Amino acid sequence: GTLVMVLHDCADYILELAKMFNYTKWKRVCDVVFIFFALIFIVTRLIIFPSRVIYSTYYYSMEIFQPFFGYYFFNGLLMLLQVLHVFWAYLILRMAYRFIFVGTIEKDVRSDAEESDDIISASEEEKQQERKTNGTACFQSMASNGLALNQRKSTMQLMNG
Repeated sequence: GTLVMVLHDCADYILELAKMFNYTKWKRVCDVVFIFFALIFIVTRLIIFPSRVIYSTYYYSMEIFQPFFGYYFFNGLLMLLQVLHVFWAYLILRMAYRFIFVGTIEKDVRSDAEESDDIISASEEEKQQERKTNGTACFQSMASNGLALNQRKSTMQLMNG
């Protein structure tokens, strides 16, 4: 279990670094770090994981122990994890291919967008304009409510005092 965690964490830190560069809009650095992540991912999860971890649990453990339910169950889960690694590697290699031949990684290929980017950017502009308008209306409403409240306080002070 610990070896599986260590192999997975090798690439995860680099992916988080790429995400940070993406959020800071450092696209060139993000793209380079992503390619480095893809290489580490492939080496750790498609080469080391099956050749060391799965091999030792599948073959080497048979030399030491007799097969039992846990042997089949956990090896089945490790095989399922390897199938997921192959699928994720396909997605990562597809993104890397687009980076190398298109020049940049536009978006995450796992994202399913039903609208085109133009519609999305137009709707985002509309939302920003609406926020500005609502913010102005809200500020004006708050200011007028505050003015009315101050007038009421002044009137109350005059009546009481």
